[in-house]
Amino acid sequence: MCDERSHAVVLAAGMGTRLRPVTESTPKTLVEVGDRHILGHIFESLDRTGYERVTTVTGFEADQVRGFCDAAGFDLEVDFVHSDAYDSTNNLYSLWLARDRLEDGFTLVNSDTLFPAASLRRLAETDGSALLVDAEKPLGDEEMKVRTADGEAIAIGKDLSEATGEYIGVSKFGPAGADALADELDAMVDAGRTNEWYEAAFDRIFDAVDVGVVPVDGDWIEIDDHDDLRTGRRLFGEVTAE
Repeated sequence: MCDERSHAVVLAAGMGTRLRPVTESTPKTLVEVGDRHILGHIFESLDRTGYERVTTVTGFEADQVRGFCDAAGFDLEVDFVHSDAYDSTNNLYSLWLARDRLEDGFTLVNSDTLFPAASLRRLAETDGSALLVDAEKPLGDEEMKVRTADGEAIAIGKDLSEATGEYIGVSKFGPAGADALADELDAMVDAGRTNEWYEAAFDRIFDAVDVGVVPVDGDWIEIDDHDDLRTGRRLFGEVTAE
């Protein structure tokens, strides 16, 4: 049996259009940062933290992602879910495709995020469900903001007027949280809301499920565009994701 401390879901279906021409024929998660691809940094952090299994949701250039995972050499059992609709849906739909693999709990990682392995370890060691959050970074329009009360997440979205910090794209859900999330994903996909961020489903379960927050401790970055890539290479270019 896998749970949120041993099973990770990595969403790697997107096209990375803001990084073109680098991503013209290369999935964003396989862009090189330092001595390895972004996905290599992520897998190393998962491996070092004691994860055993990774479900990777593929889309754009899926064969390249599969090839990397097969040859990566980490002590991880990797399986795949493929999205044929990667060019017309958002990551809510990608996560929904993996819904049958979530029931025992899981850790969720966006495949374009570099983060400290120590913060992932702290998240994994936290009981129940929790989000990794940066409470120090200034918040603008594009940040995925989180509002908290008494140490629990109570709202998440880019348009929050008041927020505690930014969700960095790494989270975990125990069995109860995973069940509630899968139900919301089902409801939203049934309603045709396939082109939304999965955080919209997070927001809908906060009243029913306690979801804590764990502060990220150290440098991290979500690589969306060329400025992010330059910053990521500066921060992570000579070291692994420690």
